[in-house]
Amino acid sequence: MSSKGTVLITGFNGYLAGRVAEAALKAGYSVRGTVRNLAAGAEVQKALLDLGYGGGAEVVQVPDMTEPGAFDEAAIGCSAIIHLASPVNDIWSLEPTEIVRMAVNSTTGILESALKAGPQMQSVVLMSSAGAIFDVPPEPGVYSEKSWNTTSEPAVEKLGRDAGMLHAYCASKTAGERAFWRFRDERKPSFGMTTLQATYFIGPPLVPWKTKEQVPFSLTNLWKQIQGEEVPGSMLLYEGTIDIRDVARVILWSVLNPKEADGERFLCASATGGTQANADILNKHLPSLGVVKGNPGQGYESGYPSTSGTIAFDGSKAVKATGQDWIPYETSILDTAKVLTPLLSQ
Repeated sequence: MSSKGTVLITGFNGYLAGRVAEAALKAGYSVRGTVRNLAAGAEVQKALLDLGYGGGAEVVQVPDMTEPGAFDEAAIGCSAIIHLASPVNDIWSLEPTEIVRMAVNSTTGILESALKAGPQMQSVVLMSSAGAIFDVPPEPGVYSEKSWNTTSEPAVEKLGRDAGMLHAYCASKTAGERAFWRFRDERKPSFGMTTLQATYFIGPPLVPWKTKEQVPFSLTNLWKQIQGEEVPGSMLLYEGTIDIRDVARVILWSVLNPKEADGERFLCASATGGTQANADILNKHLPSLGVVKGNPGQGYESGYPSTSGTIAFDGSKAVKATGQDWIPYETSILDTAKVLTPLLSQ
């Protein structure tokens, strides 16, 4: 065990988790990751070893994170927990009410495990979502940590299956985060508790995708453009983005500063670009891709501020707290494109 102790990361095989593990190891922590099946975590382990992180990371299996005590054994001896696992993939197959139940139970369950983990536990960080910040449909405006989704939970309660996948996702994120804060208010744990909300993820994963099917939803339009399709329309609801390396950095800052981060929400939102901005960036820096040009310079603001657009986000609180600005949007797009382009040969 390292001098800083062990960080438990749930959802270890997800898009964000590899970068969080990398950041934790760089900061001097040992890492323990949970997955539904052990094979899913093997690639992350190997990637960390290849990057020179000694023993890499320990991986443990948690087949059902909603079961009482599911994380008890995994959390023992840990000094921090980063809860990234979410029933997102299940929104295609399960009832919205079940998705909400899973999100709430896994969140409260891991907090119960944190209480049992030992006196060395200092911090629990929950990865929430921008979907917990705006209503569905969202009103135009600039959203911040002060905002909450007030429509999706009632929609799921009233409409059930007919509420749809978007309400199911947003309700699960909202209900999970509200349960997190309710636990803090009622149980008053000795460890710090922090949540992060994020706009659409961009940036290169720690483990490159091997198939087109693995490309995450948040990169749908960028991937279409790299394949040579016409400039797509807008993403669902908004165009705000954040590099996963920045999210990992804010998570680790919260772990390293549990008292300062305790009770805080941090919105991770760095840029508003969009498909025309992507086209312009790629044609300027990677012209060999032959991305469709569209209408250069149209539909986005210079510098890609996150506060631009009809549905916009203010991520300045996290910048101020951590003392570090976000990765530039152009850097994120180019770094992501370099990971996506090898998939063109499939």
